[in-house]
Amino acid sequence: MQIRKAAVLGAGVMGSGIAAHLANAGVDVELLDLKPEWAAGALKKAQKQRPAPFMNKRFSGRVRTGGFDEHMDRIADCQWVIEVVTENLQIKHSLYEKVLPHLHSDAWLTSNTSGIPLASLVENFDAEVKARFFITHFFNPARYMRLLEVIPGPDTSQENITAFNLFAERRLGKGVVLAKDTVNFIANRIGVHGMMLTLHKTIEMGYSVREVDVITGPATGRPSSATFKTADLVGLDTLAHVAKNCLDNLPHDEDRDLFAVPDVVTKLIESGATGRKAGAGFYKKVGRDILTLDFATGEYISVDKPKFDSIKKARSKSSVAERIAHVLGADDRAGAFARATILRSLAYSANRLGEIADDVRSIDDAMRWGFNWDMGPFELWQSIGVSKVNELMESEGVPVPQAALEAAKTGHWYPENEELGKPSPLQRAAKLGNVVASSHTTRTLDIGDGVLAFEFFTKMNSLDNSVVENLEKAIDLAESSSEWNGLVIANDAERFSVGANIMLIAMGIQSKNWAQIEQMTKMFQDAFQRMQRCSIPIVAAPHNLALGGGCEITLGADRIRAHSELYMGLVEVGVGLIPGAGGTLELLKRNLENVPLDRDLVFDRTSYIARTFTAIGMAKVSTSAFEARDLGYLRSRDAITFDRAKLVHDAKQDVLHLASTGYTPQPEADYLLLPGPNGAAVIEASLYQMNVGGFISEHDRLIGGKLARVLTGGDTDGRRAVTEQEILDLEREAFLSLCGEEKTLARINHMLKTNKPLRN
Repeated sequence: MQIRKAAVLGAGVMGSGIAAHLANAGVDVELLDLKPEWAAGALKKAQKQRPAPFMNKRFSGRVRTGGFDEHMDRIADCQWVIEVVTENLQIKHSLYEKVLPHLHSDAWLTSNTSGIPLASLVENFDAEVKARFFITHFFNPARYMRLLEVIPGPDTSQENITAFNLFAERRLGKGVVLAKDTVNFIANRIGVHGMMLTLHKTIEMGYSVREVDVITGPATGRPSSATFKTADLVGLDTLAHVAKNCLDNLPHDEDRDLFAVPDVVTKLIESGATGRKAGAGFYKKVGRDILTLDFATGEYISVDKPKFDSIKKARSKSSVAERIAHVLGADDRAGAFARATILRSLAYSANRLGEIADDVRSIDDAMRWGFNWDMGPFELWQSIGVSKVNELMESEGVPVPQAALEAAKTGHWYPENEELGKPSPLQRAAKLGNVVASSHTTRTLDIGDGVLAFEFFTKMNSLDNSVVENLEKAIDLAESSSEWNGLVIANDAERFSVGANIMLIAMGIQSKNWAQIEQMTKMFQDAFQRMQRCSIPIVAAPHNLALGGGCEITLGADRIRAHSELYMGLVEVGVGLIPGAGGTLELLKRNLENVPLDRDLVFDRTSYIARTFTAIGMAKVSTSAFEARDLGYLRSRDAITFDRAKLVHDAKQDVLHLASTGYTPQPEADYLLLPGPNGAAVIEASLYQMNVGGFISEHDRLIGGKLARVLTGGDTDGRRAVTEQEILDLEREAFLSLCGEEKTLARINHMLKTNKPLRN
């Protein structure tokens, strides 16, 4: 079904968030609530909220607000109506009575409930409506959380579920998991069990909040927020509510008692200490100090961050499974706590098979997408070894589930011919042995249909000489034979690239090896320019962070296929520099390419140059791919994909389209009519005023002046178009001169030590 318009009934935090994300996906939305002013107020709040529910401020214009009584007739032309009101069956039934007379005969009707059985929701529906009704459980915040649990009823048509899942994945970018109609479905059932188990074991075994968050973080495959920081982020009241729902409605659950909230936590909630939103929870910030709850006294205390040898050693392991296996086998406090919690959580997950989901993949996907686990429970179990984990359970007194005993016979939770997790096209190509070339930092892969993929995997995906050298080799390979249609630049890391390796720049500055710095800068410029001049199309597929050099390698491509959650920018001023790998040129080209070129036509380019200067000089970073387009990083011809899992696939299709429609390399820009010294003087005057006013430092003013000279074309008289190479030479000259400034080295060193910019 083509979803052009939807209605969200209920404008609370969840409802307004869902409405905003539907608007992000290009859907017109009716956001209705009991009173029209409630919905209008919720929309205004969402427009100011951070992190932003809207990917672009303009998208809020796709949302129209109204009231249930006054405007329910508006849903008549909606293809999807989602109910997001309070978890009260009587209130929901009352709302459905108002909905049904106006509901289109083909429209989906869904509920975002997580606490009311589907059978109770549909008891007053006729068969025709039941076929179009199901539960769509979003996770908060709706824009950023990938998991969407879909719960069909016995009367829901498979055709509707299939169509909705396709829409949710491709248009909304969601990871859809089919769940059974059980208490808290999949992710909250397993995840809250794990958090409550950890909470009880912390108190029972006498561990501190800080100890547990070190153990239950990245070293054991969990997010850096670990257990107690996550609880503070979610809200202790919310955690307690979900836990109570399990306690009240799961009388036969073998771990039911774990869902009882400890008295010390109940007292916190009653006192208003519900987590980050209240300023205190398990953690409390007092001045510059971060205090943690002492479970024994109920008071907040200062505790140094604990250190465990097993955790330190685990961080050096190459895979998530190896890290967790190391901690599980460790003979220290970290190992003891990990065994007491992880093994029991795995057993609980296995005992839920057939109850909350029919297959292990659904549970694994739900935990990776809903709770940001690095590996789902069964993926981890199989990776460590089914029998090995079973033996650990026996040694720790954890009853081994019958399903695990059966899995041990084959050594597999997943069918032998089924891949663990959901490998990306890059992972699949590597697994199949389609590695055309490789080094310790890069791989060139054959991803099918005559398309190569260039992947880099340095620390935080920073760019260094080896990455750029191997990119050139990948282009050489792609151009060497007619069997190759083009090249995709992509990777599977959490971040696409944080930029150039500034450690190398710092080392060059400290040794005053200016020739080495210039050589590296020229190498980067030449490689990224070559991307535009080679005989095959190149498509970059950035996601998450694409900063500094990561932005520049992206700008060098013929096309960009961006993930919708793209945080892109030229941020070099933060380390006392300007872009040195062609980023200044590329952003300038994007801002000027559509300006009339007729030299007899007086057309002021100042505003376009100023736009480029502001983006670079203020280190503006997009908060989405749509904002990257507004900032000039993406062109109108560049495309955006919501489904992260499809990003490389879509980039590959872009390559094939370019190749099949007569690809020709980008011509060199002949439209860079720049004002020269006069234009630079205008910018420098503004910089002087900002410096005098205390808005920027002297060093900021120096950087801004050098950037202004590059963007205005150096010593040009404005009568001829400046060449691309002239801009690159000016860029490189400015970059090198800034490397010679003491304050630039101070900024670089501060960034390396703290990962934060220094404004000196």
